[in-house]
Amino acid sequence: MKLSSNKIKLNFLFVLVIILVIFGSYLFIQKVYTLQFIESDFFENQALSYRQRVEILEAKRGTIYDKNFNVLASSVQSYNVVVKSNEIDDLGFVSVLSSLLNLDEAEILKKINDNSKFFYLKRNVDYETGNKIKSWKFNGIHLEHSNKRNIYDSSSSNIVGFVDPDGNGIEGLELYYDNLLKGEDGELRYESAPNGAIIPQGEIITIQPKHGEDLILSIDSELQYLSKNLCQDALKDTQAFMCSVVFANALTGEILISAEESSTNNDYFNIDLISARANYEPGSSLKIFTIGSLIENGIVNENDVYLVEDKIEIIEGSCKEDFEGYKGCFRDFLKHEPINLSVKEIIERSSNVGTVKIVNEGNINEVELFLKRFGFGSKTGVELSGESKGVFTENKTCTTCLSSLSIGYSINTTQYQMVKAYGIIANEGSDLNLSLTRSNQQNNNDKKIIDRNLAKRLKMLLINVVEGPNGTGKSLKMDDFVIGGKTGTSRTYLEGIGYSNDRFTTSFTGFIETSNGPIVGSVILWGAKGSPISEYVTGGSTAAPIFKTIVRNLLPRG
Repeated sequence: MKLSSNKIKLNFLFVLVIILVIFGSYLFIQKVYTLQFIESDFFENQALSYRQRVEILEAKRGTIYDKNFNVLASSVQSYNVVVKSNEIDDLGFVSVLSSLLNLDEAEILKKINDNSKFFYLKRNVDYETGNKIKSWKFNGIHLEHSNKRNIYDSSSSNIVGFVDPDGNGIEGLELYYDNLLKGEDGELRYESAPNGAIIPQGEIITIQPKHGEDLILSIDSELQYLSKNLCQDALKDTQAFMCSVVFANALTGEILISAEESSTNNDYFNIDLISARANYEPGSSLKIFTIGSLIENGIVNENDVYLVEDKIEIIEGSCKEDFEGYKGCFRDFLKHEPINLSVKEIIERSSNVGTVKIVNEGNINEVELFLKRFGFGSKTGVELSGESKGVFTENKTCTTCLSSLSIGYSINTTQYQMVKAYGIIANEGSDLNLSLTRSNQQNNNDKKIIDRNLAKRLKMLLINVVEGPNGTGKSLKMDDFVIGGKTGTSRTYLEGIGYSNDRFTTSFTGFIETSNGPIVGSVILWGAKGSPISEYVTGGSTAAPIFKTIVRNLLPRG
């Protein structure tokens, strides 16, 4: 009986073992099947990931050219110098690299102590220097391939802009056209042995980089350089804070010059790309538009005559010295006896009193609408970030609002806006899209801002400012050229101070007729304090001479 009981136990144990073996075998077979068939791709990829390497094939950033295909900015091969602190066994390299890379030795040591693994010692080191460092084989010093952006024309650098150490555009055209210029990086994928060698039988996948596109600007770098030098001289002569020059083709909108220069004591207008980003009261340069709105509506014509005194009171008693109320007295630049002047002569002489008398016959809302049609109060759309739309408050109702507006106060414009507006007059009334890139086409905007007849009439009024015997721009008259335009002089508004008593924002904005259509331009001296040719600080004595010199170099003499 006892033997039978033991036999049963043995049989039970045997059966249990068999069951466990079968179940274990099932689990083993299931696992093998899963690994071999169901999850094989996953584990194959896992294994591959340990031996697969990826190298970035960096796309080359596009080159930027001027209109004559002179290189303004391009990328060249360079190196980033990388330090891996945990691999350093000798600090002897510190003094060598300090001298070679122009870095402070103590600062290098501090970075090594503060960064236990990895940091960039210097980025975008030139190719020859990088190769020299590479040949020394310092432990812990690694060279990483990179591209350095070089700008070859300092006079255009503010327009071209710049990139960060990673090659991303962060200012100017480099920023605006960043996606076009930078392209798309490629990559090289391959299998490697633990020592880094490529496994010949392994799969190699290459995705070629898409290099960035080149950009051709409308800027003429020679004229840009000339304008910058003229500005440097003008800053010395006038003690202005800043000088800026913009010239554009009035048919295509292509900007040929956009140069600027700052003085060493510029405390108020230290603004990059000032022609697009800074506002100014245009003064007399606006008169052709405010008077033009009344000519369009048939309220006045060029030959209407006004009795013009040297001052006019919009608010009674405001011209008296002891008057303490709101400023309502408007004066001409110089004292004179009352004189009969036609509308044409009022613009020629740039009479404030005459302009106020003319424009006060109109309606401020209609004048404002006329100005808006020319783009005042709106961005021009030029390819630069941070462009200002100016400051233009509509529906003004104060007693002196129309009078102030008529002579270019109580409105703030940008230099680009003024160039666009004068360009519309010069091209006989068509809207104008300013651009810093070359299009090889005429202005494709068929929108008419004013009719052709009105544009021609306004154009002749501007030509008379240069050719008339009393024109404020008569110093620009040259036998070989047809030039029209308007001087502008306004008191400079200084932040935190108000209107200056001895500084003026002076300008000349106009056009030159050429065989290929008109060229429109503007010269502004921001906060001028003196004039090299006159006791008076005006647009005619400060900005007009620069305009004249540029015209002489812009076009060959007939």
